[in-house]
This record gives sequence, structure tokens and C-alpha cells, in this order.
Amino acid sequence: MILSRLLRFCLISGWAGLGLGLVLQFGLKDHLFGLRLLFYAMPKPCLLALAVILLVWPKAGKRSRLAAAITSLALASTWIASSWGSGPPAGLVRDKNQEVRILYWNLSHPTTIHQGMVDLIRDFKPHFAAFVEPGRKNMEDRCRIYESMLPGYKVEWMRRGILWASRVDYTRRDWGTLERSGAYACYEVTGLGPTFPVVVADVYPHPLHWRKGQLEDALSHTQGRSDALLMGDFNTPLESALLDGYRARYTHALEDAGEGFKETWPLGLPLLSLDHLWLGRDWQTVEARKVWALSHSDHAALLVTLRRKEK
Repeated sequence: MILSRLLRFCLISGWAGLGLGLVLQFGLKDHLFGLRLLFYAMPKPCLLALAVILLVWPKAGKRSRLAAAITSLALASTWIASSWGSGPPAGLVRDKNQEVRILYWNLSHPTTIHQGMVDLIRDFKPHFAAFVEPGRKNMEDRCRIYESMLPGYKVEWMRRGILWASRVDYTRRDWGTLERSGAYACYEVTGLGPTFPVVVADVYPHPLHWRKGQLEDALSHTQGRSDALLMGDFNTPLESALLDGYRARYTHALEDAGEGFKETWPLGLPLLSLDHLWLGRDWQTVEARKVWALSHSDHAALLVTLRRKEK
């Protein structure tokens, strides 16, 4: 009797949670400050898993199982349709002399030299690379070690936690905090044709503070330029309503030409797309790839190739 009541209670609670998650994902999103953590904790893959559990839950009636089956199919189809990318457009003609290669990665606070980062730079040979959470101790010494391991690259560290490596000329325009909590750094890349700005941001996920201010602050550092690039760990999924301002002026590289699931966290599981690379309307994505190196970070690295659009 007790077990039967417990199973029934869990079934009802599961449906209540699923209903709330559906309302948040397809309606309210994170417009309301008080519901934002629930929205982040209930991405479509988690709701799909909950619907499947309700489908096979003991003591569930036929109507409950039918509803769970329909919900599971609907969630699976909408998630795959919104998350799965088929890669760059077919027939794209490439000219490597006009391409800009970029590497971005959350390094997850290594305590020593990050060999995975060094290996990716050696393999991909980006024109420049940006990293967040690069470590906290002896970073000036690590930068010199990275430069010795990566001939041709200049490596510098911004004290709030952003690492930059470049083999082309650039200047650092500005750096600081995002609404007194996150971090940003702005660079002007001068060695790849016309000068263009790059903004690197690391949004801090404080449980009591809304991320809206940090995201708006990061966006403002692009100065509204159509040739700007903005990348980093936003700790905010692509489905967030807080990214509407980004979508209005910029294109997401993985949405534009990514292949496979867009989610970048955690540990190889396609749950949340926290890491982003946004490009201004002057740019076209030639290739956008995720690389998982689970022994080095719980985030996926982004390998992106761009070129300027013909005017």
C-alpha cells in the first residue's frame, strides 16, 4: 500500500515537473528572474528523459503512457530539429588565403600547463585563440612556457581569467569586469586585413544575480560593429530569451555551420550550449566544429573558420 502510494505520488510529481519544464522551455523561458534557475535546469534533453521515465513508470495508466509517448516524440523531434546541425552549406568553395581560423575553449582551471590546449593549437593552427578559466596561479610564467611550446604565438593573460594567444598582430583595447562579477577582454585584430574587434567574455553564474546585465555588458563592448566577433562561456543556453539582442545583430557559428549537436556542456553530454561564438553580419562561417577532450575540460572546444562576405 505504501509503495503504491509512493509510486503514484512520484508519477504525479513527475508530470507536474514535466509540465512546468515545457512551459518554461516553450513559453516563459528565463524572462522571469525567479524562474531562471528552473529554466536552466530543465533543458529539452532532461525533459525528454523525464518523459521517457513517465512512459515506463510502474502503475502508470494507459492514458498516462500514451501522453508520455506523445510528449517524448514531440520533445525528441523539436530538440533534434533545433540542436542538430548538418555542417556548412553544400558546394561551399573555400579559399584558405581569405579564411580566419579561431579556437575558443573553457579550460576548467588547470593547475599546471594545459597540454590539451597546446595540442589543439598545434593541430588547428588558429590565427588567434581565446580561453576562459585558464588557471589562477603563476599565469605570467605559464604564458612564457606556452610561448616556448607554441613558436610564433604571443600569449597574454588578463587577470580576471582570460587567456589570449595569437600569431597575427593585434592590440588589446580594454578589459575588466562584467557588471562587477564576470570578465571580458577586447582586442583589435590588425594582422588579417581590415582591423576588426574581438570580445572575449566569461559570464559568472551567480545564483542570486540575473545574467542579463552581464550579457548586455558583453554585447555593448562590440560597439555594434558588423565586423565584430564575440566569444566565451556565457553560462547561458542558446534557448535563452536573454540572447535575443545577440540574435538581432549577430549569427551563432554553430547554428550557422555546425555539425552535430550544438550543446557544449557537460562531459560530452548534449545538455546545455553554454559556450558561444557570435559573428557580425560581415562574416560567413566556413566551418564550425566542437572537440571534446574530457581529460582536459568538461566543456567542448570550438574550432571555427570564418571569412569576410563579399560586398
